[in-house]
Amino acid sequence: MLDFRPITLEDKERIERYSFRYAQRSCQHTFVSMYAHFGKYGDSYAEKDGRLYICRTRLGTDRQKVYLFPMGDMPDVQGLRTAINELLADASREGKRAVLYTITEEAKGRLEQAFPGKFEFFEERDCFEYLYLRRKLADLSEVGFQVQRRQYRLFYRKYAGRVSVETITPKIIPQILEFQQRWMDERMLRAADAGLYEEDTAIRRELLEYQALGLFGIVIRVDGKAAGYAFGAPVSDDCFDLLAEKGDRSIAYIYRALKRELPERCGEQYRYINWEEDVGSAGLREMKLRYRPDILMKKYTAREVTDEKQQT
Repeated sequence: MLDFRPITLEDKERIERYSFRYAQRSCQHTFVSMYAHFGKYGDSYAEKDGRLYICRTRLGTDRQKVYLFPMGDMPDVQGLRTAINELLADASREGKRAVLYTITEEAKGRLEQAFPGKFEFFEERDCFEYLYLRRKLADLSEVGFQVQRRQYRLFYRKYAGRVSVETITPKIIPQILEFQQRWMDERMLRAADAGLYEEDTAIRRELLEYQALGLFGIVIRVDGKAAGYAFGAPVSDDCFDLLAEKGDRSIAYIYRALKRELPERCGEQYRYINWEEDVGSAGLREMKLRYRPDILMKKYTAREVTDEKQQT
């Protein structure tokens, strides 16, 4: 039986023991994401027999209970069956069917092998994750990045002698929060967006626990004033997750500068930068594809089928 408990800041080390090793560089499986987006997902965890289970309590319905793919040592089919059967039994106790949210292509293949006909799968294009070689983003030296290089140089040419790049520290968090509020106010003048409100809540939750969450970020200043910021956290030993990136659009090419400066400074130990999902935004998708992801991580939802449907 699984005993799920709401995720708190004190659970960071426990969860990252699993996520760094078994999350396949997916941003959905990181502790920071679970903590920051608690209001959206209501993530709770259970630990049993060397495996970690995550339940997204706020995505459930009266018929379905939603989980992430289990994390832990499951090298063979029997190990995976044991883990998934725990989730199936947990959902069944409430008279519900299990749903596995944003699973990778590898996880999908393993589920199909271990439980043939037990799940139906739905490709979730809006949840695909974009991963890039960190050095590629920092250098912009590859053929095809002429526009990005030119605009990055134009930024420093236009604001020559007026730009500084500073590592975010607890001392300047209030300034970042003020900038975030201005950014939100300007966006909301154009159109209200429920998704942006949820994102804003997550960003504030992250900034207020910046040190405890182990975040790293930068602020770019022009004439001493914040023109943009970006920060993130490790997903694994070799991958850094870009959690937030906001710029003052009155500052020409600020986003080009942010997209190069953070990868340059976040740490040589990271091979990849995860730019997360495009959440169905056409503009975000176009921009992320323009940077040519080295890994486009496909994501699926797996839904437990009824016994009647399995038999047909």
